Amino acid sequence: VYDILRKAELFKEKERILSELKN
Repeated sequence: VYDILRKAELFKEKERILSELKN
């Protein structure tokens, strides 16, 4: 369960970085 949560957090972090790079 914790592994899934950690992956979800990493995914959100990646999405945030990608959106920052686009701007």
